[in-house]
Amino acid sequence: MKLSHSEEQICPWCQTEIVWDPEIGPEPECPHCFNELGGYRSIQLTVKQTGQPIEFDDTDDEDEDYESYDEFDENELQAMDEYEEGAQRVLDHQETAPECSSCQSFMLLAGTQTAGSAFIPVVQKTAGAPILSEGYSTEVFVCPSCLRVEHILAEKDRLKLAQLLKQVGSQ
Repeated sequence: MKLSHSEEQICPWCQTEIVWDPEIGPEPECPHCFNELGGYRSIQLTVKQTGQPIEFDDTDDEDEDYESYDEFDENELQAMDEYEEGAQRVLDHQETAPECSSCQSFMLLAGTQTAGSAFIPVVQKTAGAPILSEGYSTEVFVCPSCLRVEHILAEKDRLKLAQLLKQVGSQ
C-alpha cells in the first residue's frame, strides 16, 4: 500500500519521518522527540516538481497577525517606540539594572525606601542580632515592560548583612 503525501510527515525538530494511520489521522506530537507538530511552531511546505510554478497562499495565517498591527495608527506606534527609547536611555545611565522576575526585562531604578517603625526586626539566636535592623533601606525598581515593582536591599545594608553572616559562619 502506497501512502499519499498527506499520510506521511517529517518532524521539523528531529527530522524523523512520521507515518500515520489514515483512520486515526495525523499525530499531534512527534512520537520520537515528543515536540508539538503543527500550529505556530511549524510551517507546512509543499514540494513542487521541477518546472512547476510556486504559488503563495494569500490567506496565510501570518498575514492575519500582521493585519492586526494595522489597527494601531502611526502615532501610537511612534509613542511606543519613544517609550522604549526613553526607557533604554534611563537604563544606559544606571549603575545596576536587575532583570524583572516576571518578564526578564531590565528594570529602572525608581528610588530608595527606608523601612519605618512598622518594621520589627527579629533577633536570630545563631546571629545574636537582627538580620536587618530598623531603618534598613531598599532600592525600588520598576519594570518598563510589565510595570512590576521590586525592592532590593540597598548596598549599605547588603554589606551589613554580609558582615553579620560572615561572623555567624566563623563561630
